Amino acid sequence: MSVLDKILEKRFFAPWREGRRDDPASLWPDSNLELYVTAACNQNCEYCYLVRHEELYPREAMKPEIIKKNMKIFLDWCMEQGFSFHQVDLFSGEIWHGSFGWEILDILLSYIRRGLSIETVMIPTNASFVLSDRAIAEMSNRIEDYQRAGCRLQLSGSIDGGLSDGVTRKGKDSRLTEEKNSEDFYDRFFSFWQKHGFLFHPMVSAENVKYWKENFLWWDEKCREYGYDAFRDVMMLEVRNPGWTEENLEDYKDFLDFLVDKFLKERCSGDVEKLANHLFLTDIFNPGGSGYVNFGLTKADSFQGCTVSDMLTVRLGDLAIPPCHRMAYDGLLYGRFKVEGGKIVGVEEHNPQIASRILLQDSILCSPGCDCCPYNSFCLRGCYGSQQETEKDPFMPLESVCRLFKGKIDFLIDKFDALGVWGILEKVSPANARYEAVRETLQAVKSIREARV
Repeated sequence: MSVLDKILEKRFFAPWREGRRDDPASLWPDSNLELYVTAACNQNCEYCYLVRHEELYPREAMKPEIIKKNMKIFLDWCMEQGFSFHQVDLFSGEIWHGSFGWEILDILLSYIRRGLSIETVMIPTNASFVLSDRAIAEMSNRIEDYQRAGCRLQLSGSIDGGLSDGVTRKGKDSRLTEEKNSEDFYDRFFSFWQKHGFLFHPMVSAENVKYWKENFLWWDEKCREYGYDAFRDVMMLEVRNPGWTEENLEDYKDFLDFLVDKFLKERCSGDVEKLANHLFLTDIFNPGGSGYVNFGLTKADSFQGCTVSDMLTVRLGDLAIPPCHRMAYDGLLYGRFKVEGGKIVGVEEHNPQIASRILLQDSILCSPGCDCCPYNSFCLRGCYGSQQETEKDPFMPLESVCRLFKGKIDFLIDKFDALGVWGILEKVSPANARYEAVRETLQAVKSIREARV
């Protein structure tokens, strides 16, 4: 057994064989699968790595028939191994508006019906399929079919919002750009999302951040209209590409200031104690919500702030195993599934060192600069793929992304100080279940302040 075999067995294959257990130490809930279907897309988003780096998915491997054949080979192997999955992501450019995407869903559904255990299938999508009545019907039918088979088919809305989509999410032709920035599209989109209880993950990028105050008001209005909570249900993810300058960082701080003030006024009735409680003493945002609040100071994990640590990615066109879809460069592949006679017979090892670094080691302590950075208690940290593209080293932090997170953290520390949040947390009783977490937060804030002097 190769080193890569042992790593993948320990981190993914063994938990998948064990399945769901009551043991709190089980890795199964944090051991998920991503099927990287294709890079084909109908948009040209300015910050998208699939647009900028065609080498992430070899052109010769993007033939639909090859992808579907390899998908069946891989799922046959999963069935033979007796795997059970908490979540399977279907990642692609955008294929859910046409027959290829529907066939991919049907193939996976056929295996679920045959006994492949999957609790949730997740698809990030730009939702352009809602422009077609037929595509809406096709997707609706499959959502129902998956539900009847005991699996939730869940979509996450990858749109930036009415005041931003036209800037950073342009279609490959002017007609699609115009249609996707129309009231008809947004009405169709929110109606479909509301019907199925789906959420949203717009991107806050260096290119669009200056529009985000007005853009959030657009989200807020739409969410109220369709029964959502913009603070809870809209996950505003920062794009960790190079390009964050002092100017657009000031725009972001201005946006964060706006968010904190709006939340304090509308959700806390101006009561700072309620704000402190919401942000540091309860899980008010998490149950049923997006799980990430960009104006909060959340304690950082020892693993990377994305799915690279808890999701095994398989590129279906050639059954390669990259660390994630943004790190699918030849020199970074963990390896590849070996196929003989139409069946997987093992794993071909390419780069077990990368697998060991990402899957088994502490992301903070093993990243240059992050290990001794006073901001590491709160920092989401950079994107390995973006760092590879810019620095030719996936583990070398980008100066502009460090600027982004340090600037954000500094701003929020000072903002909460001015509001009196830290003084409120200092008085939290040792009897409070969050007492230790609060003390850690306050100590981290103190360390950052001392480093700034």
